[in-house]
Amino acid sequence: MAGQNISSDELLACRKRLERLWKSRTMDEGLLHRAWQTAYQVATLLYEKFGATQVVVFGSLTEPMSFTKESDIDIAVSGLSDDAYNKAWNAIWDCKSGFKIDIINFDRSKGLFRERIKHQAISIEKGVPPVLWQTLYEHLQRHVFPENPGDIYEMNRKRLTQRINDELAKTESTIDGIAKALADIEVLPAAAKPYIEKSIATDLANVYSGIERIFERIAREVDRHIPTGEEWHKNLLAQMAAQRPERVPVISEQTFLRLENLLKFRHVVNNIYGEELIYEQTEPHAKSIDALFASVSQDLNIFTDSLVRDEEDA
Repeated sequence: MAGQNISSDELLACRKRLERLWKSRTMDEGLLHRAWQTAYQVATLLYEKFGATQVVVFGSLTEPMSFTKESDIDIAVSGLSDDAYNKAWNAIWDCKSGFKIDIINFDRSKGLFRERIKHQAISIEKGVPPVLWQTLYEHLQRHVFPENPGDIYEMNRKRLTQRINDELAKTESTIDGIAKALADIEVLPAAAKPYIEKSIATDLANVYSGIERIFERIAREVDRHIPTGEEWHKNLLAQMAAQRPERVPVISEQTFLRLENLLKFRHVVNNIYGEELIYEQTEPHAKSIDALFASVSQDLNIFTDSLVRDEEDA
């Protein structure tokens, strides 16, 4: 298990280093200003040219301590037809803002992802001119400008734990779909099986992607380093299995090896034509995904527990 060889003194040292790291972080005020100016420009376009009824910002821009030049600007829009949404997406894609902008059709969102947007949303009202970026974070005011030096640490660890749990919940729903597909494939006509097999393979790839998003967040918020280059997916996974000065290992060696196999499988799914995917290669992953997810969840629980600052440690 992650952290099983970490002594209490080593764990305390990790917590102290992480606490110092989070407390020493500063916001890039110029970057936040430019990002919010861009968000207002996009919102104006959505309202005036495409007839949006509501535009909100969610994701990393709602968390100013976490927003970096590599972060996306996530925008959810309501009131667009499918055709208008597609045209809006293309128009925004062509914008040269210096930021990666991702727009989501809120009317089509569902489940936990929809709830996440609603929970994080900062609304940009139609016709309202841009305001100082600081005023947009009133819901986080005490944490953005903390009164107590410990607030930043408490906010970051609680928020990180919540984001990990949110992503695990979404991934678990994908795994439930795989279990249902495995049951269906036994009773469906032979002609339908290739479509179910392809669906299972896609869902397996999505499971790894969900876990990888958790690893990216940990790498960004705790390690302050996300690998780059052609092998960044593989290197990120290896980074999660390593102990760092600020934290215990995120996953165990056993979990690392099993995820490494799933990563290789995702590469196959994402880089070959569907008809070339052999179900005999998919089935073992599908039948073992519950056990793998349980292992990942257990390791992540141990990791998030390691972030908790006991009263005697304070």
